Amino acid sequence: MALLGKSLRLDEKVKAEDLLYQSMFHTEDKTIVRWAVLGAILIHVAVMLINFPKAEAVVPQKAQNVITVRKYVPPPPKIERRVVEKKKLTKKVPIPDPTPEEPEPIREPEPEIEPEPLPPDVEFLIGVPEPPPPSGPLLAGVGDVTNPVLIPETKVQPDYPELARVARLEGSVILQAIIHEDGSVGNLEILRCNRPNMGFEDAAVDAVRQWRYEPATQNGRPVEVYFTVFVEFKLH
Repeated sequence: MALLGKSLRLDEKVKAEDLLYQSMFHTEDKTIVRWAVLGAILIHVAVMLINFPKAEAVVPQKAQNVITVRKYVPPPPKIERRVVEKKKLTKKVPIPDPTPEEPEPIREPEPEIEPEPLPPDVEFLIGVPEPPPPSGPLLAGVGDVTNPVLIPETKVQPDYPELARVARLEGSVILQAIIHEDGSVGNLEILRCNRPNMGFEDAAVDAVRQWRYEPATQNGRPVEVYFTVFVEFKLH
């Protein structure tokens, strides 16, 4: 197709030159002829300077080899599954010998030992035995322990402290005492005093030590108990 187009253009140029020559040779004006020759020369120069496209042969391209690079992925490890068979626990039971060589000996029951007869002067105790005596003072009024009772004739009035009398102060003292089995008072301890350091504590201890009680009892028997004693001091 490119060669055909090029040949058509050359024919058109040749026809144009023939017309130009005819006009040049049939005219009487020399100036026109000169201009026509100059134009023809310029056309030829222009034609020579124009680069017509050359038909290039199409060379088929060879297919290129495509190399694909992939990351190596190791195959997954093979997991071996072991089937563990559970063994049944069996208990061995001894099988008795149906025909023993020696028969087992026959054991006679042992005779029971008869208790020795008690002498006729022994007394039999019926019921619950009495509990052992207590090893220390009990708490008065707790459980089956009774409270000791003050004997009024033995209640000695405490001396009023002189310092408290001058200051016109009244007071009270709480003591903890042990009432013995004979009713006497011992081991006096001061628990509380509302007017400390005024002489009420010593006066209360001196008076209560002289008091006597009906002792506390447990199951009808006199016992030693802890007992709380209140002593009050009043102005007259």
